[in-house]
Amino acid sequence: MSYSQWIRRYRRTIGIPLVIGALLLAKFDGRFALVSTILICGGEAIRIWSAGHLRKEEILTTGGPYRAVRNPLYIGSFLIAIGFAAIAGSLWIWLMVLAYFILCYIPVVRFEENILREKFPNHFPRYAKEVPAFVPSLHLFRSNSTHFSWKQVMRNKEYNAVLGILIGYAYLLFIRSHGPLFTS
Repeated sequence: MSYSQWIRRYRRTIGIPLVIGALLLAKFDGRFALVSTILICGGEAIRIWSAGHLRKEEILTTGGPYRAVRNPLYIGSFLIAIGFAAIAGSLWIWLMVLAYFILCYIPVVRFEENILREKFPNHFPRYAKEVPAFVPSLHLFRSNSTHFSWKQVMRNKEYNAVLGILIGYAYLLFIRSHGPLFTS
């Protein structure tokens, strides 16, 4: 099993101790509350929009946000993570977020794109050539592959991310507002 395959399978499991560590280091830094809220809400809005178009293993999703960028779910996740890092007030949390995304998501994206190349050999190469992986393009890919569906959002279980955000923010706001358990 390659590193990319391994990290794809275990990235959520690896993330659990990182989240616990971040929660122990975090404090609520109200100076960044507005920026944090904008990043987190914007990131989740991107994730919901993406999840409403994503038909995993069925078709090559090129509609909605996938017209501008190939990995909008991961961009949304990154915005959420930096939103939490901004309000958590710890340099260690920033380093953990950056390391996690570099060490986990870049290999996962490469692995997933290889799967898409094999599964959609007539369509994915052109899509990958025209649509950037991480930085959204203003030149939109011509596509009618999918239309947004709340049912698809639910099928993709995006409610789990919303619940996690609410719990995380409540924890920071109501419990950690008195400072970290450990100083950084």
